[in-house]
Amino acid sequence: MIPASPAPRRNWRSTPLAIFGTALLILLVGIGIIYQSEATYQDNREQAVLAQARVLSKSTAAALDFDDPVAAQQAVDYYRTLELVRWIGVYDRNGRAVAGYARDGQSVPPTVAAIGAPPEKAMRVTVPVETAGQVVGNVFYETDRDPLYRRIQRYLVLGILIVMAALVVGALGMAQLQLRRANRQLADRAEALAQANELLEEQMEERAKAEDQLRQSQKMQALGQLTGGIAHDFNNLLTVIQGSADMLCKQDLPEPKRKRFAQAIVQAAENAASLTSQLLAFARRQPLRPERLNVNSLIREMEDLLNRTMGERIEIETDLQADGCAVEVDKAQLQSAILNIASNARDAMEDGGTLTISTRDEDGGQTGRMVAIHLSDSGHGMDSETLDRVFEPFFTTKITGRGTGLGLSQVYGFASQSGGDVRATSEPGRGTTLTLVLPCHEESEPMIVSSGGSTDVALQSSATILVVEDNDEVGAFAENLLTELGHKVTRAVSGEEALQLVRANSYDIVFSDVVMPGMGGLKLAEALAREKPDLPVVLATGYSQEISETGSGGRPVILKPYRLSTLAEALGEALRQKANQA
Repeated sequence: MIPASPAPRRNWRSTPLAIFGTALLILLVGIGIIYQSEATYQDNREQAVLAQARVLSKSTAAALDFDDPVAAQQAVDYYRTLELVRWIGVYDRNGRAVAGYARDGQSVPPTVAAIGAPPEKAMRVTVPVETAGQVVGNVFYETDRDPLYRRIQRYLVLGILIVMAALVVGALGMAQLQLRRANRQLADRAEALAQANELLEEQMEERAKAEDQLRQSQKMQALGQLTGGIAHDFNNLLTVIQGSADMLCKQDLPEPKRKRFAQAIVQAAENAASLTSQLLAFARRQPLRPERLNVNSLIREMEDLLNRTMGERIEIETDLQADGCAVEVDKAQLQSAILNIASNARDAMEDGGTLTISTRDEDGGQTGRMVAIHLSDSGHGMDSETLDRVFEPFFTTKITGRGTGLGLSQVYGFASQSGGDVRATSEPGRGTTLTLVLPCHEESEPMIVSSGGSTDVALQSSATILVVEDNDEVGAFAENLLTELGHKVTRAVSGEEALQLVRANSYDIVFSDVVMPGMGGLKLAEALAREKPDLPVVLATGYSQEISETGSGGRPVILKPYRLSTLAEALGEALRQKANQA
């Protein structure tokens, strides 16, 4: 700490004018400091607004390039919570508004030409949106300048301190020489307090940086764990696939072994698809097939399955609340979630015990009425450190080979995507309770066609099918499968090309990927519904945020990777429905 400088030894009795001048000088210096601080703050504020506009321009570059106003609007919506934002507009290269937000219910100017001069109390920046070195649009970002009361609040304490300092100087001078020593001590203490306050602020800043670094480290650790778990499981599956493929390449391999190795490849591919589904469930991006059901009835239906799963040493007790509300969820996913929780409870009760399943209604506040499914075991429980990580993917307390650690993370993803939640409470030696909370609501989601099924496929009657797939390998694979089923196939690589082909030719059905550059599968299906409402459309996706959030409009969805039987079933059903409507 720097020692305080001793106060100047001056005779204040004969210098009242000097006292007044010194006080005035302090006020002027203080005013100068406030003015300089305000100027610096406004400069920093302008730089911050410019940085926000640049970030928004980068966030919307891909959306403008692919003509995706929904993605552009999602990027703009992030800034709606900023208090001082007046309006934000994203305009394409032709000057037309693509997305925007305006405060107080006002509208964003529809074109760049319609944008007037900013108000005097507003700050506006304009940033071009570039992709691949070309300008594809502009971002207009306008905010309010700080109101007067905020400026006063920001410098009120400093202003009071400056006035007080001037008064203290005057009081000390007028107190004559007998207060000189006390004044010096007071000045020393004030200096020490200022330095202590500065030191405290530095420590608080260092602590904030350390906390940020810790959070970043935890994020990287979780990402590393997730990546390592995925790599480990997929490497195991690829080992089986690659080894079996090498054996199939042998010319003298007996037919029974050839079938066995082919089945090993099929099984490994199914396991990989299941792993991908679990990851999508954790990420809350899996397409669901909700149906209206009663939770109590579902649990009663699962009693036999749960008894077989838990074994003879574990007793299952139920306490189901009467007249519980109905829910709309994916039945298979809910059953899988309950089985996952029950399996973990079984592993926690190695010497036997009791699993209690109960249901209760809860008030979800703004969410509305909820139903809670409690699964409580009498096992060894978990400590707080384990409990904090229980929903992390690939985190498991089981021994090697007894679990991937994806079960509870899948439950978490399913509950979140269904509008609910999952909670865990536990104490070492006193068991664990997992609570699955689901809302009572009525929403419809897309019909999902399972990717499982037998490989034995009966050929359907020949149909003319348009396959829309931007990936050449996947498109060729789908074309070969459909040709094997006896259909006549035409392939398009984009939604725009598919729309032109449908306008010029006649097709029995369209089989389209969802995620494609430009016009995706959902937009293509909507366009075809307007032009040719009798033409059925079947969609395929391995991951689609649009499908998981907004649904497919009632159209069937095949999940990638799909099997020959799955493709035949979905297209056959669509063709049968078309024939019945004719």
